[in-house]
Amino acid sequence: MSDLLELVVLHRSGCGSPAKTERYTFDFVVSGQSLFAATGAASFDLSGCLSVPQREPELALRINDRLARLLTSAVPIGGNERVALFVCPECGDLACGAITAIVSRSDGIVRWSDFAYENGDDSETKLSKVGPFAFDWISYVTEIERACAG
Repeated sequence: MSDLLELVVLHRSGCGSPAKTERYTFDFVVSGQSLFAATGAASFDLSGCLSVPQREPELALRINDRLARLLTSAVPIGGNERVALFVCPECGDLACGAITAIVSRSDGIVRWSDFAYENGDDSETKLSKVGPFAFDWISYVTEIERACAG
């Protein structure tokens, strides 16, 4: 049995002091469980890696296609890649901190495993209580494309 992936809008309120940009990104909800909550991404003040096209059209146009490919077609069958799921809401730079996972692909299945918090200064911190997850490839790609299309 595979896990179900749903991308749900994730809102970060902005404010002036200290300066915080309002962001509309996506949370990855796996079989009803928010990965934003499960990974503790809020405690690092992170946002989803994909922008909501209806709320941030220019940013979504600039980044979503490339990032969606990292989660899907850029992962070769039989291979794997470490991908940032939650990133700095101001710049998206991994050095500011990111929640990452190994994304691997085999016949008809994509897996997310080995979740970690990474930044530019410290060694990665494993998030051993999160995952692994396995998704049906067609459903997985369809959900990512649906969210990115707006």
